[in-house]
Formats: sequence, structure tokens, C-alpha cells
Amino acid sequence: MRFPAVLLVAALAVPGALAAQTVRGQLTDSVSRAPLPGAFLTLVDEHGVEKARTITNGSGEFLLTAPGAGVYRLRSKRIGFRPYVSPPLTLTAGGTSSYNAVIDPIPVALAQVVVQGERQCDVEAGASVAAVWEEVHEALAAVSWTSRDPGYWYAIARFERETTPGGRARGPDSTWRDDGYRRVPIKSVPPDQLEREGFVVVDSAGSTYHGPDADELISDAFLRTHCFETKSGRGETEGLIGLAFSPARGRTLPDITGTLWIDRTTAMLHHLDFSYARLPEGLVAPRAGGRIEFLRVPSGAWIVRDWVIRMPEAEMKQRPMAMGTQLEVAGFKEVGGNAVEIKTRTGIIVYRSDSAAATLAAAPAAPQPTAVATGPVPPPAPPASVPGSDAPASAPAPTHTRLRTSNLIEGPEIEASTALDAYALVQEARPLWLHSRGPVSIQDPTAGVLQVYLNGMQYGDVSRLRELMRTEIREIRFYSAAEAQQRYGTGHAGGVIEVSTGAVAPSGGEPIAAEPSPPPAPPPAPAPFDSTRARETRRSRAGNSNVLKAEEFEGSTAIDLMALVQEFRPTWLHSRGVTSIHDQTAGQLRVYLNGVSAGDVNQLREIRVSDVKELRFLPAAQAHARYGVGHEGGVIEVITR
Repeated sequence: MRFPAVLLVAALAVPGALAAQTVRGQLTDSVSRAPLPGAFLTLVDEHGVEKARTITNGSGEFLLTAPGAGVYRLRSKRIGFRPYVSPPLTLTAGGTSSYNAVIDPIPVALAQVVVQGERQCDVEAGASVAAVWEEVHEALAAVSWTSRDPGYWYAIARFERETTPGGRARGPDSTWRDDGYRRVPIKSVPPDQLEREGFVVVDSAGSTYHGPDADELISDAFLRTHCFETKSGRGETEGLIGLAFSPARGRTLPDITGTLWIDRTTAMLHHLDFSYARLPEGLVAPRAGGRIEFLRVPSGAWIVRDWVIRMPEAEMKQRPMAMGTQLEVAGFKEVGGNAVEIKTRTGIIVYRSDSAAATLAAAPAAPQPTAVATGPVPPPAPPASVPGSDAPASAPAPTHTRLRTSNLIEGPEIEASTALDAYALVQEARPLWLHSRGPVSIQDPTAGVLQVYLNGMQYGDVSRLRELMRTEIREIRFYSAAEAQQRYGTGHAGGVIEVSTGAVAPSGGEPIAAEPSPPPAPPPAPAPFDSTRARETRRSRAGNSNVLKAEEFEGSTAIDLMALVQEFRPTWLHSRGVTSIHDQTAGQLRVYLNGVSAGDVNQLREIRVSDVKELRFLPAAQAHARYGVGHEGGVIEVITR
């Protein structure tokens, strides 16, 4: 019999001291003796107060850092398993202790503790709600944790469609492929912003519908503003237990109501259904909402598998008998995605959907830009005669001829290049992209600057291309001023270079049958889940690629500095490898904390973002000048508040 891994429910915490006291070890199943990957552990002090939290890796190993020396215990618990608390562990300042835990799987039917219809505005207040919340929180916390490390390769079929008010499609879906490493395929704005502004925001540009991601659902802000009750599934949800939520009394902003569903037998999180409530201007749209489906992969990590959101499109209509006008739903716009295939970095397929692949294969092919051949083109074959005519028929173009598009660099062309970074690659392959239009506006001298977008997010001006290593690039696209403004809005009169990373999918498994090229300019999803305009603005303000200041990463969801650097300055983490036979560590990236050596780059995981004022990257030459020889891999300087 298989048992799910031991997981624990609570908020994530990452300690910040470098002269730290840590405990490391491994969790294993007492019956199978197998390691328990993806399991949450907490470190609690003598009063039972949580001081640190972590998740075990694929080998069931963990590392926890205490905020100070003292006596602590390790704790894990989960419905279906015996709660576990370790004996007291004495952690000394700057020391590391080892502790391995063996967990007993004791299956308990979740249905036995669930009481129908118990409504609580405090998830800890009622036994039934608290029991289900433990299981839901466990999985959502794992989704949140997984989102901080882009360790999975996603092949995603994204789609957009227009429907009637009743849900009937008004035309064929717009479908395209989106591949690459990513943290999570969907992302919302910070929880405090949703609490302050609501889930629907109306401005001069229109309405923005935000959807809930894992960070939002487990946030204190969400718990403060919603009430919960348990319910039993029927029909489509037969065999599931639901944790329903709705806005708390007195909440007047646009919000969401919905149900998180878990399996009655295994207690695994299944999916979330949600609807929008209190829409602006009194709009009534019961179908407005969405669905998110979750999946637990063999490593123990939780990921988002499929999602969709329905946003009403309204128009003002005349009321009967000249009673004025009212806003009515004229239709819906649906955006979403389905995971076709998900792989680990080693190429292991953790999920594959043949139906999603078939849907993508059936999508109409995107129109191709004008193409010119690279290299010698074989002479055309003699034309065949058309029956009944002396005129020769046109011969089809050879299917084996490799084509190069003037607004795209991809695949073999990237692999064949000797360029080190994206800027050199563009100079070599498409130098015309770099021609500046010069100032196009007296009010905004930067309006004509060529801009760079990285994986759909604003990255800065064209000089930022030097930070992106060629080996990490999957494709580069160029958008002229008109195309750029259609795709990204006004302020892109200089055009856009769009870089997609994740150069090669992990090897392993069979290839996916469907792989049509994405449209040259698919409309940007008005993304309820990807509303990151504030972060894009901060990135565009970043003037120095070797400096990362607090005002740029303010509002980031990263907890530790490793996650922060991966998000904002991933090129800092590129290793130079071994640079000396005599000193195997000479090429390693080093970390300095307030001018004092702190160790290798892994120390970034031990520093909280909230403690930091500024980070600086020093390449080898500058690192040598500042800190002496032995810094060929460069230095990341951390300056705390």
C-alpha cells in the first residue's frame, strides 16, 4: 500500500542569520523505509512557537536554521499519519546537528472527522473545517514552495476563446504552444494588494480580473477576509470533500467565492472552483469565475496542471419601458492553459496529457512570416505536368530546406552560433534589429528606445541582452513598433526584442506529437493570474544590472535571497566552473555579507529578503581588486538594513 508523504501546514519561514545554528537530516517511512520527499517540517522552540519551516528534497533530506542558539523540536503532522514530535534538540551558535526521523503511516479516513455545513470565519475554530484546511493548506503551501524554484519543464497549450452569455463558443479557439522552465504557469498579484483593491479593478484601460494563486489562498489576508465551511461532493465531485469559502461579512470590494476540493480517501487536493462576487457597477454574471486543477508529482511537489478563467464582457443596455439603462453581460472571454507534458530537469516525465496534445495538434497553424533560405538551396526539381495540359505544374517547395525568418532566431541557428550572450547573438544574426529610431517624443525621450522582454515580462533596454547567456535561450523574436504596441501597449515605439529561455527540453520520454509554432503575436492574456505590471515597472527602472536595490524588488514574493536573485538577476548565478587545478573552489561564486566573507552561493538561501537593503554583483576582476585573489567566480555582496 502506498501512503502520501508526511506534510505540515503553516506559513513558510526562512531564517536570516548567517552565523547560524542548523539541523539537517532525513525523513523516512517506517513501513517501506523509503525517503519522504516533498514533506514539510517545522522547527519549534520550547514554547511550541514555530521558528523555521522547510520542505524535504527528492531524497527526503532537509535543512532547518534556527534564529538563535537554544533547545528546539522538529514537528510534522498530517491527517492520515501519526503526528510526530522529536525529542529536544540543543542547537549551539554556528553549529550543525544531524537528526533522522522515521514516520509511522497510520491511515485515518478523513470523512470520519468532516461535519457538513459547519461555517467558521476562523479556520482553526472548528474541528471539521480545521481538519480539511490542514490538508488543503499542506498542498497549497507545497505549490507555493515549488513556485520558488523553476525546476520543471512545462509544455503548455494556452488558449483564448469568446463565448456567448450562455457559454457557447462564438468561433474557434485561439491556441498556441508555450514551453519552458517556469516556477508556476499562473501567478497573481500580492495578497495585500488583493485585500486592498479587490479581485476586480476598473481603470481607464478597462477591467482587470485577478485570480487566486497558492500564495493568496494561504495568506493571512485571505483568511482574514473569508469564512469557511465543509461540504460533501455530489455528481461531478462525488467522492470529494469541499472546503467552501465566501467573503466575510462587511467585505464590500469585488471578491471571490468558491470551493477547494480534496479526495475523501487520500486527502489529496483535487481542484478549485471559484466565482466572482460583488462585481463593479452592479454587474450580475454568475458564470464569471474559473477553475484550477492541481497535481502532485512523484517527487512530492505540487503543481498546477490546468486552469481557466471566465471574464464577463458587458455593455450598457436600455431597460424596458424607458426605465433607464443597466449593465448587462454580452459574453465572456475565457483564457487558460492545459499542461501537455511536464518533465524534471533530468528528463523524467511526471505528467503527460494525450488529449491536450491532440487539441494542440488540431489547432489551426499560425501564419508564417516571409522567409528566406539560409545557405545553399538545392535546385528545383523539374516541374510535373498537369494532366490535360502542356503547362508544367508548380513544384512544391522542398520540405527539407531550413528557413530563416527575419523576425525570429531559434533552434539550430542559436546552437550554431559562437556568441556568448543574447546581444552578441543578435549582432551576429539580425543586426538590423539593433538600429535605433532615436527620440520619437519630446515629452518622453525614451519612447523610441528598443526594449527587451524576458519570458513575457519587461526586462529593460537593449543593453540587458548582454546579461542573457546564449546557452539558455530558446528563441528571440523582434516586434516592430506597430506589433510591439499591439502586443504590449503604448510606449514601445522603438520596438521590442522578446527573449524566451529554456533552450532545450529535458531529454527523456517520447516527443510530444503536437508542436506548432506559436502565433507571431498572440494577444497577451489579460491575465488574471499574471498581473505583474508593478513588478515590470520596477524592472524597467533598474539602471544597473550589477546592482539590485530594495525599491526594485519591493513586493517580490521571494522569501530568501537565492529565490530573489533567480527572479531578478539569474545571470549572476552562472558558474565559471573549475578555474584552477590547485584550487578546485577558485571558480565558485562567493557571498559577502556587509563586507565579511559568508561562504559560497548556497548561503543566499539562509538570508531573508526582508533583511536586505541592496545586493551587488562583482565580476572576477572587480572581486579580485576588492577582496584579493581567489575570487575568479565573482562575488555577490549583500548589504542588510
